[in-house]
Amino acid sequence: MTKHAEHSQNARKALLTGGNLASTSLMVVLGGMLLLPGPGCSSSSNQPGNVGGQGGTPNGGTTTSGGTSSAQGGTTATVSSATGGVVPSGGSSSDYDNSSVATGGVTPTGGKSTATGGSTGGAPTGGNPVTGGITGSGGATLVTSSSSSADGGKGGASVSGGASAGRGGSASASGGTSAAGGSARGGSPTGGSASGGSGSGAGGAAGSASVTPVDCSNMPTPTTATRALCKPEGGGIACHFGGDPGNYDVSFKLGGAAAGKTEVQAETKREMLAEVDTAAGQTVLYSMKVNVRQPQGQPDWSAASPGTPGLDLLFIGPSPQLDSIAYAPSVDPVVMYITGDSTVTDQDGPAIQAWGQRLPQYFGCGISVANYASSGGLTECNPCGTNYFSFYDDPKLWPAIKALLKANDIVLIEFGHNDKQTQQAPFETYLKKYVDETRAVGAFPVLVTPIVRSSYTGTPHINSVGVNLPESIRAVATANNVPVIDLTARSQAYLIQRGNATGFYNDSAHTTLAGAQAYAELAADEIRTKNILPLRNYLRQP
Repeated sequence: MTKHAEHSQNARKALLTGGNLASTSLMVVLGGMLLLPGPGCSSSSNQPGNVGGQGGTPNGGTTTSGGTSSAQGGTTATVSSATGGVVPSGGSSSDYDNSSVATGGVTPTGGKSTATGGSTGGAPTGGNPVTGGITGSGGATLVTSSSSSADGGKGGASVSGGASAGRGGSASASGGTSAAGGSARGGSPTGGSASGGSGSGAGGAAGSASVTPVDCSNMPTPTTATRALCKPEGGGIACHFGGDPGNYDVSFKLGGAAAGKTEVQAETKREMLAEVDTAAGQTVLYSMKVNVRQPQGQPDWSAASPGTPGLDLLFIGPSPQLDSIAYAPSVDPVVMYITGDSTVTDQDGPAIQAWGQRLPQYFGCGISVANYASSGGLTECNPCGTNYFSFYDDPKLWPAIKALLKANDIVLIEFGHNDKQTQQAPFETYLKKYVDETRAVGAFPVLVTPIVRSSYTGTPHINSVGVNLPESIRAVATANNVPVIDLTARSQAYLIQRGNATGFYNDSAHTTLAGAQAYAELAADEIRTKNILPLRNYLRQP
């Protein structure tokens, strides 16, 4: 069985400028991911609208600390001093997908990790999850073309005498020459805390349930023949495979004869994988699902580029290296649909990026992310103002999602930026409609509060008729037992802790790449620390 290195990647480039960032010596592992600080008028010619008013300072919340981990069949991992996670040393463990670990000698292609000084581990059973804690798991799977070296990936801590690291770390395997254990750049965007206001705490209640592993063994096997279809483009490598709209399983090996630094995007600047370092002679296997639509980016926005039809993957970075690749249509995949506006959508960039298009990088092979957010969208309007439209009524948006939605899918429901004149009762009524219609087919709704504007102090998103939109979203979530990703509280607390919004916004509402990246990280952190299930199960594991 082919094994997959779900996340042997570099720690995120912070891309955040100015202000007080989290200490670069603080490494927080939250449920499996190392997080770093930063970062009905469809016929009208839609243009981005302004965002509503400002206001109060909700509590920013705090991150939680992780639990200890151990590998069944190996020695017990020890807890490091890093807040929020564990770095085991010694012993050995199985990969995340419960495959076995080869001991000693050459690391075979296909994902078995090389280790000396420990015995072959069994399935990871984890430790005692505490508040916000995580269960232990095996190290990242490395696929090497020789026994010379294996890059453990940035963002992890090297371990000695064994072959595994806990989630959020990566293994430094011995048996050939030493591996690069990886160093963490930056800490965790905890959001800090902020006084005043009536908002709920950003951190939320942390769950202690363990993560259910996602099996990636049925993903296609990369080949050099398919790699030959990819061509140099814009300093990177472009794979334009064509095909119909839908969801695709994609596997590839990064690396090659030369050392590489490779970042992976799909469709319209959709971030699928953060920059990965590979040593000369090393390859690392990744798998993921990619959603393909036409147009590629915003579903209903006259100014958006239609993109290239079919499946498109871009391998970019300082020195991109792609060894081999494969793809196939997904069979009945779990899909996470995203609703929302211009702060969430797949923007053409490069000046403006949105957090929704940066979110897919945090998810692994088990789920496809379909971002239907579109500029000018709001919960519902009749009539709609110029450049605004009803997400609920536009046939390319909510009706299109409903036509595809099925049991076990997930819907992120984000509104507020453009509901400037929406009264409280209809705003909450339509939020509940999105929730009820999602649940009607056995899918899972998740409500999302909007990110703050560039002038982030005060009480965010009080609209022109006096409605506190984030509070209404929280109220609907509470009344209907729906989890909430509180990006209003988290983004405001983050900027307060940072001390400014410099470099995060292109205008008063729309984010730069740095801002979009930071807020996507906060969204992923909310999913993890609040233990939002089943969504948390699909987060990419190291």
